[in-house]
Amino acid sequence: MYIFLMFLLIFSLSEALEIDYRWLKIEVERFYPAKISIYEKEPVFVRFDIKIKENRTGIQKEVLLSFIRMKPVDKNLISSQQERLIHQDEKKLKVKNLLYLRSGDTYLPFELYFDTDPMKGILDENVLNSLSKKMLIKKEQPVYISPLPYSVPYVGSFDIKTGLIDENGTATLKIIIKGKGFPSVPNYTLVVKNGSAKKIAFDIKNEMGYITSVQKYKIVYMDSLEVLPVSFSFFDPYQEKLIEKKTKTEKIEPLKNEKKIQLQELSEEKKIDFYIENFKTLYPEYFEKNQLLKRFFKTADRYKSLILLFFLILILSVTAVSRRYLIKKVPKEVLSVLSIELEYLEDYKKLFRYLPSEEKIQKLYTNEIDNLLFKTKIHKKRGRIFSVETYEGVMNSYQILKRFNRLKDMIIDFYLKKLGEKDRKLAVFYIFVRKNTDILVVLSILIFATLIIQLSAERFPKIGDYLNLVNLLVVTAGIISVFLLRKPVIKVGND
Repeated sequence: MYIFLMFLLIFSLSEALEIDYRWLKIEVERFYPAKISIYEKEPVFVRFDIKIKENRTGIQKEVLLSFIRMKPVDKNLISSQQERLIHQDEKKLKVKNLLYLRSGDTYLPFELYFDTDPMKGILDENVLNSLSKKMLIKKEQPVYISPLPYSVPYVGSFDIKTGLIDENGTATLKIIIKGKGFPSVPNYTLVVKNGSAKKIAFDIKNEMGYITSVQKYKIVYMDSLEVLPVSFSFFDPYQEKLIEKKTKTEKIEPLKNEKKIQLQELSEEKKIDFYIENFKTLYPEYFEKNQLLKRFFKTADRYKSLILLFFLILILSVTAVSRRYLIKKVPKEVLSVLSIELEYLEDYKKLFRYLPSEEKIQKLYTNEIDNLLFKTKIHKKRGRIFSVETYEGVMNSYQILKRFNRLKDMIIDFYLKKLGEKDRKLAVFYIFVRKNTDILVVLSILIFATLIIQLSAERFPKIGDYLNLVNLLVVTAGIISVFLLRKPVIKVGND
């Protein structure tokens, strides 16, 4: 029954069609499925035999046939494959097509045309224009693509089997699925007893509807192994029912061959060690990564004094070079603006003499002055500004300092635009170092203190734990000091 249905599906009644290109006549013999109703995702085979009946182009028939192109243009098309063969004796082109379609009516439309690019310069433009026209070829009677009666993604007729190869403590298992249908098969995860499995390969091939899937696993186990069955449920469109197939349980019994390691005779501790060594072969990348990380920290701990000394020298060198040499690349106006700190609200006025002609910056400056220095209500706390009520709302000291620094940055950017690219980058680096001098100073002190404490811990290992605790407290105090140094303090003057 199955062979008979496949015969009807592939070898159906043909329909002939003649196409006239004026300088060329071709005959297209079409072979469509005999079934008038096909299920969604069921393989649909359409074949075209193309002969040249009349040729006045001056090009050999075999060459013309090689230039013919056909492609499916069905709106319900999911995917397709095509095979082409030019029969030398019969002087005809055979185009075999495999289609997977969604549900709905279809006339199995195809576009036929010539690839005229290789013929340019050989044939006249009029002939090329005629041959390049796309001809729509479709079935005279529609074929109904039926929706699947079951909600399964797998369609076709398949067989599934497993194969297990034992290698004494490790094993290789394959799950092989073969059949004809839609190129989609399950991606399994193995369940094993007394062992662990990892997928090492997954390959699926589709050769004009003939599907071959191979999933390969590596397994490590103790003295015995049991791989539980896997099942595969698919809709068979030829039998029109849901099929479920199941693999057998694969087992490896305790070893009895004297030439092999007698795992069952080992102690439990030895068995576990043997298993762990084999388990590492499943995930070598994990163990290598951990080993690399462990070696890195071990090396860092070994040379921590040199690493700390290197960073201390680096920070001091960068600060010294910035202060001594890079400062020469910075415009005087920028240095002056950088030196202005917001100690009082009236310090806003110090920026006035460095205001550029740019309207956007001048407007922002005017708004800031008007907003903070006029018609404001200041809330004081211990001789410092706690908050300021303006027509834009209430601002605390953090917000005021943020707006002040934004205005400074806009003025600085204006002057930096006048520099060349190289000088501008050097100036930006200097500004970065200067703005973060407090952090660099604290960091240098922390590194120096840590270096002294760690050298002491190496020299006096008996009190090493206490010294490490002191080191932690010093680092914590350093981090807190950075926050305290950066806390904005705006004093109350003649505001």
